[in-house]
Amino acid sequence: MLIIVGFILSFIILIYGVLSNIFIGYGLFASLLIFGIISYIRGKKIDEIKNDAWNGGKRSFVVIKVFVLIGLVTASWLIAGTIPAIVYYSMKVMNPRIFILFAFLSSSLVSYMLGTSLGTASTIGIVLIIMARGGDININLTAGAILSGIYFGDRTSPMSSCANLVANQTETELYPMLKGFRRTTIIPFVITSLIYLIFSFSNPLTIVGNNISIDLENSFTLNVIVLLPAIIMLILSSLQFSVKKSMAISIITGSIISLLIQGASLGDLAKTLIWGYSLPPSDPLVNLIKGGGLLSMVKTGLAVFISCSMAGILEGMDLFNKISLLFKKFNNKSKLFLATAITSFASACYGGNQSIAVVITSQIMKSIYDENNISRKDLAIDISNTAVLFAPMIPWNIAVLVPATTFDVSSVEIVPYAFYLFIPFLVNYFSKRIRHNY
Repeated sequence: MLIIVGFILSFIILIYGVLSNIFIGYGLFASLLIFGIISYIRGKKIDEIKNDAWNGGKRSFVVIKVFVLIGLVTASWLIAGTIPAIVYYSMKVMNPRIFILFAFLSSSLVSYMLGTSLGTASTIGIVLIIMARGGDININLTAGAILSGIYFGDRTSPMSSCANLVANQTETELYPMLKGFRRTTIIPFVITSLIYLIFSFSNPLTIVGNNISIDLENSFTLNVIVLLPAIIMLILSSLQFSVKKSMAISIITGSIISLLIQGASLGDLAKTLIWGYSLPPSDPLVNLIKGGGLLSMVKTGLAVFISCSMAGILEGMDLFNKISLLFKKFNNKSKLFLATAITSFASACYGGNQSIAVVITSQIMKSIYDENNISRKDLAIDISNTAVLFAPMIPWNIAVLVPATTFDVSSVEIVPYAFYLFIPFLVNYFSKRIRHNY
């Protein structure tokens, strides 16, 4: 009963924080204290509770290292003109008659290259929304297509912090996990593309402004060379080169290009890598082309660390094993996938962010998959098809709340148009049922 009260109180705090735009880390820390107190009341010593929290928290260190590199990659790509060039060339090839499909595909491509959903939303996502508002198109439909696209890369890119978190929590190798996972996403991706193509026919872009393209040309030197950092990442990841080494090479390449092509100084480069990129206040792109940097990932890393620490305390109370008992009769792949989906949805509703949904789901489901002799790679793939995509379906979850706020739309109204968030689950669930005759 005490644990149930703790979950209810924690849920209220987390949701209040999300809806009040308060950093999620504060709510997570309050939840950590709540479950720490409950653990103490249930008989655990303070040192034991601290050890449980530390043992859970240190699991995040591998992922936090990747977070740091992502912040540096984003900053180097911004100052090198790589991200502005991606936005620029994406707009150049856009066909107004299939704008909704283009919004999905371009968001998918950029999110794959950047490995960040929120970073994609705040760059190409904003550009697409601006174009939609000036082009007499359903804004919620456009935002839903973008939301679908930004979470395509969030699951498939080797640069994705979320993909790295899934691999870390399920104790699987990143590239084999991604290879297996991509096989489960081809059909959902095609189906989603066809749906957006159909919507495109009734929602053509009637007005295409070129002010953003002109502003990009005025603010950056744009050519194929500035795309090298992204091209290098794509080539190295396709060769299954170490993600950390690939990022490091991309950062160095972007830094060199920023000095030689964009004319940045060493001081500007160092400042950008630490604090993030920003344009002068008078630049018309000042609110569009910005972000990245080492310090930009501090809050994200802290939230993941606290989430893992809280999971450690819950694990120390043997809570995950007790919950897993509820799924004892789920003894084949389709039923276990459904159990993973239920756990993922509940965790995403409770935690208010993707990280805690991934952490809690993996901790609960690992033993069940092991008992049924189903590989950890299969678990990682199932989590990618559920927890990662279910989080942005929850209106108060920051996975959708932040993009919706960025686009100035309602998180409730855009989710029904974000088809890629639920089609992968449906396709893979029925595929598993057919294959196993259940």
